[in-house]
This record gives sequence, structure tokens and C-alpha cells, in this order.
Amino acid sequence: MAQQDAGHDEWVNAWAEIQAAPKPKAEPFAFALIPPTDAQPTPAAPISPDQLMRDIAEIERVRDALAAHPLPVFAKVRTQALTLVPARTTDPVPVVIGGVLALVMLTVFGAAAAMTKLAR
Repeated sequence: MAQQDAGHDEWVNAWAEIQAAPKPKAEPFAFALIPPTDAQPTPAAPISPDQLMRDIAEIERVRDALAAHPLPVFAKVRTQALTLVPARTTDPVPVVIGGVLALVMLTVFGAAAAMTKLAR
């Protein structure tokens, strides 16, 4: 039995030898500076002074064209089907249900805590 167990924990000895071996010294990291080049970057095409106004006019034209098209019927039905409740509701029912559930849970857990305390 002793012969079989001899190699069982040899990994510990191998690990200890690796840890005891001298480690090579790491060289400090040196930043390599990139030498500046004489070549200047090529400038982009010059932008005309009224480019912003032309872009805004194009955006408004496309926006108005999209707003003029009626939405397909199936798109409206699909949107309504995915909406379960409106974003803001004045209905107090969810608040009342939440309050009742909170009181019931408080009572149940309070009773359970009292029972466990009395059982000791």
C-alpha cells in the first residue's frame, strides 16, 4: 500500500521546486516615443458655410414626407397588442392590491417569526 501512495502527492514536491527556483529579473518597461513625421495629414474636403442649413432642410423634408404617409392598419393593431397596460394609469387598483399583499405577507411572516420564537 505504501508503494502506491508514494506518487500520490508528488505534485506538491514539484510545485515546491518550481517555487524555489530563481526567477529571472524583469526588465523595466520603457516607453517608445514615436518620432514626428514631416508629412502633414491631408485635409478633408472643405465644408461649405451653408452645409448645416442644407442638412437641416433635407432632414425636415424627409420628416414631413414620413409624417404624411398614414400608418398601416396592422402596425397599429400590433402596437396595441404588445401594450398590456398604459404607461401612466390613474387606476388605484394596482396600488390597493399591492398594499393588501404587503399587509398579508407582513402578518404571515410576523406570525411565523413569533411561532419560531415561542417554539424554543
